[in-house]
Amino acid sequence: MSQIQEIKEASDIVEIIGSRISLQRAGSYMRGLCPFHGEKSPSFFVDESLQRFKCFGCGESGDVLTFLEKYDGMTFAEALEELANRAGITLQKFTKTTDDFHREKILEVLSLAKQYYHYLLTDHKVGAVAREYLKNRSVTNESIKIFQMGYALTSWDGLINFLHKKKKYDLNLLLDAGLIIKGKTGRYYDRFRSRIIFPLNDHRGRTVGFSGRVIDGDEKDAKYINSPETILYHKSKMLFGFSELYQEIRKAKEVVVVEGEFDVISSTQAHMNSIVAIKGSALTADHAKLLKRTVDKVLLSLDTDDAGVQATKKAITALKETNLELRAVIIPNGKDPDELIKSDPKKWRDAVKASIPAHEFLIKASLMQHDKTKPEGKRAIMKELSPLFAQIEHAVELEHYVKLLAGELGVKPESVKEDVDNYKNKESFGNSANKKSEKEKENLDDKPPTVDHREKLEKYILFLLFHSDKTKILGKVENLTDVSFQLSGANFVLKELAKYSGIFDLKSFAAKLPEDIQEKLFDIYSDQILLKDLDSLDMDKEWLTLVKKLKTLIIKDEVSRITQELSELDEKLEKTEEEVERQNVLLKRIVKLRN
Repeated sequence: MSQIQEIKEASDIVEIIGSRISLQRAGSYMRGLCPFHGEKSPSFFVDESLQRFKCFGCGESGDVLTFLEKYDGMTFAEALEELANRAGITLQKFTKTTDDFHREKILEVLSLAKQYYHYLLTDHKVGAVAREYLKNRSVTNESIKIFQMGYALTSWDGLINFLHKKKKYDLNLLLDAGLIIKGKTGRYYDRFRSRIIFPLNDHRGRTVGFSGRVIDGDEKDAKYINSPETILYHKSKMLFGFSELYQEIRKAKEVVVVEGEFDVISSTQAHMNSIVAIKGSALTADHAKLLKRTVDKVLLSLDTDDAGVQATKKAITALKETNLELRAVIIPNGKDPDELIKSDPKKWRDAVKASIPAHEFLIKASLMQHDKTKPEGKRAIMKELSPLFAQIEHAVELEHYVKLLAGELGVKPESVKEDVDNYKNKESFGNSANKKSEKEKENLDDKPPTVDHREKLEKYILFLLFHSDKTKILGKVENLTDVSFQLSGANFVLKELAKYSGIFDLKSFAAKLPEDIQEKLFDIYSDQILLKDLDSLDMDKEWLTLVKKLKTLIIKDEVSRITQELSELDEKLEKTEEEVERQNVLLKRIVKLRN
């Protein structure tokens, strides 16, 4: 047994997936909402016997290693190491890919850079100006420690001297990590200089990038600069504070989303710890995927200006495919959370408690921008809100906002609903050709090819075989020794079953199969249509009936093939000796088959 196989067999896929998403028992399976695509009805299944998962909505499937790669963003080597550590197995020898080594080296230099910046801020005399700046912003030493804040020197090559000249890391590695820049003349220099440094961690707590805030007075420079996109850092996925405050966020089941690192820090100092900051102007679909694993509710902290409105619209779209509730925290007078907390922490806590649904916020914002007493104002409001109302799937929720808006505009709810329906119809008509084209492409590209009657029969036989009493499975296999299956992978599975000895155990049997065969077996074993009727069947009787049908069908297929070949031979006026001999063999074979 390979060490990879040993580690997989020592791991419980239900336990590992269940620690990340909610799973409920559904017959012999565990079921939950798919973490890889948005859905409201659970179609994600985990099979304890086969140690595999599959979503019947989006098609994602695999074993425990695949899940960790897809869900946690691990490389294969990282996932294997994670499982080995959980199982208490020492990895004796594993050949990592070049990409694995490169990622590890980048993580290594990023971690060292974080320590370097943090040391300069907390323990070196050059960090005095930064410490004074943070003190003036009411940032505590505890916050500096929690978020591992740092300081970048004013020199052009402070980090280069530390990582390249002292620690001997290659300059190209530092480039790939986003820590340095190569100028037009070929000279290298530090990306972050004379800035407060915020380490940016992924959801596993690994530093993958940095954000640098200029110290007041350097107005010629951008206020904030961030790491560039790298193989590890992606702005659209980054949530500052998520890993540091994960336990608080998970406990609260809701999270406040703000725009700046100082907003997060000030909020935690005001004892509101379920908070993160985005690295950009809007919440993205990647953010939504990360948050839906942990919370049920997202609260956007916004101003009622156009930027706040646009951010909310984008957030509604980003969260549309999730079950997350989206609300808005309104801060008046253009203040950000950091400013409000400094003036009155209680007002910030009250603002969060008074959050309103996102659609209600958009109604308020639209009413502030247009004169609702005039026809053109009403028209402008409806033009803005109809596309957003059209996205609301639940009739009761839509009716609520329709009535709310109608009351504000002084019109009948039916009129508002008619405008929304007109928008839907217009969009539907305008996109019908594209939708048809996309549907046709989906039918061609995404759906599995239709199997013929024999393959369906073979699939059903294998389905019943593996759902049989484990003491009967190997005996049933003996009835199939003279049968050759057309279904891909079936003959290999039956051959391996014939070698099996002892009481049959599906988990240990499946674990020894090649990955592609495991996946095919899982697809058969977990067929949702066949499972519906399983409990009402006399399984042994049904299985024997199907095997008899299959053998009859195989004989008919062979008779048909032989008849066709004989017909072709009969058409020849002159036959060679070999052809005459072949004709005699076929005639004997067909007589035997028919008897």
